[in-house]
Amino acid sequence: MRNRTVASLVGAVSAALAVTATTAAPASAYNPNPRILQDDGVHTVNCPCRFNDDIDGTYFKEDDGGIGRKAVFGNASGYAVAKVEFHPYDEILWMYDVANDGDGLYYKVSYEGDGGRYGLYTPAGTSAAWDVKKVDLNIPEGRKVTIKVYDDRAMTDWVRTITATA
Repeated sequence: MRNRTVASLVGAVSAALAVTATTAAPASAYNPNPRILQDDGVHTVNCPCRFNDDIDGTYFKEDDGGIGRKAVFGNASGYAVAKVEFHPYDEILWMYDVANDGDGLYYKVSYEGDGGRYGLYTPAGTSAAWDVKKVDLNIPEGRKVTIKVYDDRAMTDWVRTITATA
């Protein structure tokens, strides 16, 4: 009798969990007001240095006069879902999308001089658990770099602006 009672309770709980899992609203990667979980503005003259985060951490090499930057973006529940890093040493842009949710961030990178050159970048958005993209920006030393973060390709849903120095 006791085994049947336990079995029926386990069955009822399993059924309730299955209904909850199938009727819950789909998760959204970002709120209208996205949470910035971590924003490390780094003067790399004091580096090499390492900054931990919930994704994989960041290591900045020394670059005299350069200012590196990292921002980790989270969802409403506080889970890290994306990260962007600008490394002044070799002027590298790293972008991470670590939530396989069909949503991603777009990064418009521009720098002063040369007529306002810019590019729009985003990780690939595959079915992999993590998408990472590395871009060699080849920006001249000492230039101010601006990274405008958007939640759409049309660049109408602005999230944040980050500045650094190559």
